[in-house]
Amino acid sequence: MILPRRLPLLFCLLVCHLPLHAANEGMATFFLGVGFPYGACGVSEDVALAEGAIDTLTGQGNPFDYVALNVFNTPGIYNMPAARPLKGLDTLLAGVYDNGRNCGRWLKLSLGDTCDGTNDGAENQPFCRGGTGWHPNEYTGASIYAVVFDQCSDGNGWCRDSKYHVDLHGTILSRLRKNGVLLPPMGSRFLNPKISWDFVPAPAYQGEPRFYFSMDSKDWYMRLIVTHLPEGLHGVEQLVNCVWQKATMDGDAGQMYLLPSPTGTHFTLRLTDANNLPVLGGRTWNLDFPKACGTSCTKPATLADNLVGMGGNTSILDHSAPQMAPHLGQHGVLQFPSSDQGTLELFSLSGNILTSLPISQGRAVLPKLSRGLWIGRWSLSRSHGAIPILIP
Repeated sequence: MILPRRLPLLFCLLVCHLPLHAANEGMATFFLGVGFPYGACGVSEDVALAEGAIDTLTGQGNPFDYVALNVFNTPGIYNMPAARPLKGLDTLLAGVYDNGRNCGRWLKLSLGDTCDGTNDGAENQPFCRGGTGWHPNEYTGASIYAVVFDQCSDGNGWCRDSKYHVDLHGTILSRLRKNGVLLPPMGSRFLNPKISWDFVPAPAYQGEPRFYFSMDSKDWYMRLIVTHLPEGLHGVEQLVNCVWQKATMDGDAGQMYLLPSPTGTHFTLRLTDANNLPVLGGRTWNLDFPKACGTSCTKPATLADNLVGMGGNTSILDHSAPQMAPHLGQHGVLQFPSSDQGTLELFSLSGNILTSLPISQGRAVLPKLSRGLWIGRWSLSRSHGAIPILIP
């Protein structure tokens, strides 16, 4: 068949102007935390907080900025439609949480417009009703990197009708940036806006995965938690008598695996990422059951002993990188790496300001705070940012 001379040009105009990739778009909500002892992916609040304090020092993503994705994609169906983990034909009901297979993956989030009417996630109702509709505000276009640590299976419109709904950890509302500028905490101004997002590799990834043993791990029952992943986790394998054997995901907790040979104290492992590729080019890891556990682990997560990686590749930590994130020391002193001057503001998770404190010679003395999670926002001559402060 001979094509008209102008048809190839028309085809090129049509194809070349098609978007190569469209962001996932849904509704945004927020929640206060993953609870105890673990979030749905198998990662505890304490691990997320501790790793965030470490990783932000080298400019990596902060895993305390975590989110939950929908377990089910069942528009108009608000009961529990199937047991978890989803199996067989029930997998047709799976939401973007994907039976835990998207745990540990990073997202780049961007907030959209906000409804000036009612947006309450009610069953069988539009997300915006009444008022004059959707409108931009000062937070439209604000963005952040976040990691998947939890799930949403609630029987409401957000968790069932919005396929790409994202439930944000509340600390994110105080850490959003727009055009590189840190925005004021949203607090009560967060009214469940639209959100767009994409899966992305872990931002500025350095080092290699971290391995923990979960609560109740012991001889004949070794349950492993894997964090700090470049691109999520689809599999864990253990070397047993020179043969690689697959570990079993614990339900749909995508970062928690039961080892196939749970005896002894020394283990050799390798990982597969969300692209079904070997993590870090096929690197393997030797590690030991933590002595701190004794015969059985009692904490939600205890870091493995004597971790040694072999082969493959790693992203070496750049110790010359500027380390500007503060850390909480003894006697309620927030210590900054530099001896700079500035101010520190303390906020509750709801965005209410508690107090403003001076930073003198790189130190800020905190007032006596009640137990719980607070947000500290600092401003120095050479840096500014926000950090979660957990008072045990």
